[in-house]
Amino acid sequence: MSSIRMLTLRPTNRLFQSYLQLPRFYASQAKDATDEPASTSATESDLPVTFVEDEDLLAAREAQIEQIRNKSRLLPQHRNMLNNLLPYEESQSWIHETVKYKRMMLGRYGLDASRVDPRICFPTQREAFEKTEYERVAYPKTLKEMMKENKKTKQEKADRIRIREEEVTKKMEKLDQWVADLNKRIATKEAEARAAKERKDRLVEEVRRHFGFRIDPRDERFQEMLAQKEKEDRKKVREAKRKEKEVKMLDKLKKKTADLENEESKDATTGKEEVDKK
Repeated sequence: MSSIRMLTLRPTNRLFQSYLQLPRFYASQAKDATDEPASTSATESDLPVTFVEDEDLLAAREAQIEQIRNKSRLLPQHRNMLNNLLPYEESQSWIHETVKYKRMMLGRYGLDASRVDPRICFPTQREAFEKTEYERVAYPKTLKEMMKENKKTKQEKADRIRIREEEVTKKMEKLDQWVADLNKRIATKEAEARAAKERKDRLVEEVRRHFGFRIDPRDERFQEMLAQKEKEDRKKVREAKRKEKEVKMLDKLKKKTADLENEESKDATTGKEEVDKK
């Protein structure tokens, strides 16, 4: 008894404390419960004390011990995965009955640990037929034909890129000329705008001198006289352009006539040389 009392005083010996808290029956109590005659021999009353334990209590105790030992606080399925074991002994969801899940378990844990029939990894006759039919409809061309088309597509793309690069190169060569032409057109437009403004100012000044006094430009008389002056000025401009065009045409005709005369003189000289040679 002294040894038992010493064990119970230790705070770390929880297993023995829980063991002492379990119900126990002594031989003398069992005798009273069965109402055996009092004529029991003295030798039976001196039997040592025995313990009778319940299996459910033992299982609960073992579960409590396992729970205490589980310092990681992981769930059973997670602990099984950590130890490279099957997470669940039985299916917990409809997902665990799918072919995809079973194939995954077989590939991860092997034949023995996964307890999955390896035939599930192979397609059935119907699945093989459906897959073949799908490939026949979705990919009607052979691999050689697809490779040929792919090569042709790549070549066409390369040709388009090459042609585009050549066009860009040619245009870059003409870039300086285009810039010069643009600047020339801009300068021409600006010169025309300045000339138009100067002509308009000149016409306004002529109208003012015609009246001989200061007049409002919005006056009808001023507007009529300005329109008349503009009409006369446009007529003068057209006449100047016509004369300039005639001069250019005459110069062109003179040049053409001179070229024809030169060609005739050359032909005559060549004919004369040929006659002299003969």
